[in-house]
Amino acid sequence: MCHRICAIFLLFACACSPLVPAETPPQIQHTPGAFVTVSETRFDAGIFQLDYPSNWRVVKLSTSDTNYLKVAFVAPDQSTVTLTQVENADKSVVRLDNGVVIVVEINATVAVFASFFERAERLVKSIQM
Repeated sequence: MCHRICAIFLLFACACSPLVPAETPPQIQHTPGAFVTVSETRFDAGIFQLDYPSNWRVVKLSTSDTNYLKVAFVAPDQSTVTLTQVENADKSVVRLDNGVVIVVEINATVAVFASFFERAERLVKSIQM
């Protein structure tokens, strides 16, 4: 009889175990680096936002040991627009009213550059505070 009660209790305890909330692993509680929000067509870094085509991928390139954000927007043909926040630059930059300076790099193969450049330019023009 005692074994049946223990077995029933053990079964009940096992059935209820998924109800106990799991602890968030430490690496997820604190993800280093600049905080960003990515939706299907909108990227928001807090200091700037922009719109990108829904079929593009967003790749955050900055690491936790950097103070500035670096992010790449990758088109289906693997062409990219890379934005890097910097203090100052002599390259193609976007300067926002809040003092943020972003270096713009556009990379594409010769075969797709003409059509890609227009889409990349739209992405860059959508950057705002």
